[in-house]
Amino acid sequence: MDFYAIFLRGVNVGGVKVLMKDLVALLQDAGYTQVRTLLASGNVVLASKETDPARIKAGVEQAVRERYGRDIPVIVQDVEQLERIVTGFPFESPDDGIQRHEYLVLTGSQKDAAAILAGAPETSSAERVARLGHAICWEVPRGESLKTPLAKHFAKVASGTLVTTRNMNTIRKIHLAMKSPKP
Repeated sequence: MDFYAIFLRGVNVGGVKVLMKDLVALLQDAGYTQVRTLLASGNVVLASKETDPARIKAGVEQAVRERYGRDIPVIVQDVEQLERIVTGFPFESPDDGIQRHEYLVLTGSQKDAAAILAGAPETSSAERVARLGHAICWEVPRGESLKTPLAKHFAKVASGTLVTTRNMNTIRKIHLAMKSPKP
């Protein structure tokens, strides 16, 4: 069995309530095993006999649609994809006294990530951004995650493009969970 990280977009915000224990049961009923969630924001690690991430995506989206009566898009990452992101995250916070958040904006494809960055405004002097395949790595001062022109750009493109943003600490925890499956 292979392990996958599943990122549900936009759950438990804006009136879309998905209890993680219900999500675990739903995905187990859909045939996935070793299902576990991390935090309450739609992060799932599961095992599947299926090896095609596109088919896993379709299966999870269908199960969620049938249960909740609405489309909730997902992004699926296999162990190798998440490994490349975790090891390739390009920023180390400089020792300048500014506390920063590290984020990952996951997209559906490399083409989407490139297009999002091509239309992005200039970064502030204290933030950094880089593309890593289908993901956008972003470092921003604490308290500015919703305020900078780049933050507003990411929010705007989310209405028309499959993206979901996670803190890199969360990504690292998910990656670790994929490498240490539950019994």
